[in-house]
Amino acid sequence: MKFLIILAATVISLTYSADAQSQSQPQSESEPKRTCRIVFPERPNDAPKIAYIFDGEQSQQVALPSMNFSNIIALPAGDITLLMTPSVITDLENLPLGAPRLKIKEGIKDFYILVTPDPSNSILPLKMNLVSASDGKFKPGETLWFNLTDHRIAAKLGESKLVVNPKSSKVSESPISGSGYYRAEFAYQSEAEGNLQKITEQQWWHDAKSRHLGFIVNTGGKLPKLYFYRDFR
Repeated sequence: MKFLIILAATVISLTYSADAQSQSQPQSESEPKRTCRIVFPERPNDAPKIAYIFDGEQSQQVALPSMNFSNIIALPAGDITLLMTPSVITDLENLPLGAPRLKIKEGIKDFYILVTPDPSNSILPLKMNLVSASDGKFKPGETLWFNLTDHRIAAKLGESKLVVNPKSSKVSESPISGSGYYRAEFAYQSEAEGNLQKITEQQWWHDAKSRHLGFIVNTGGKLPKLYFYRDFR
């Protein structure tokens, strides 16, 4: 009995001490995390598959995939300028100023980096393009389309219709309510003139909890090519 009384008193004492200590320390609000992912839909065969992102303080290795997103990349808050380099930056006094760069404003917490070829860059033949997903402009269930061709693209996506003009972007609504399969039909108007010509018609899976990115690119052939990515973040 004495042992149980002593044990109970000890537990009460420890609990009180822990509560008092937690109340005496101010609870700081955690900073919103800033993350991004890289996508490289038009990656040439001779383009690098790995590079390094320098955020002003450190370099981190990143993948440059063509058929999928890169891993999630964590970055510091505030106004930053990203450099993409072929190797780790170790000398902060002599940065490769000609390397591909991308300015990110403080208010942009969630974004994508669209990588495109840039043969004129001798350090790394790539260009970084910002695709912001902050401020609720691009919601789960929606798709942000980029038409990188000179053609006008028309599509019927489940219950919604979409037209994307040449060299432009547009957000399409959810093709169906909830998650599930839907019919995706794409056609293009060559050089934005004349009749529509069919690209493809197939069944696609829609995830209502994910954001989606879609790219229409030239292939050197007759038909444009579609790339479609689903982000589960």
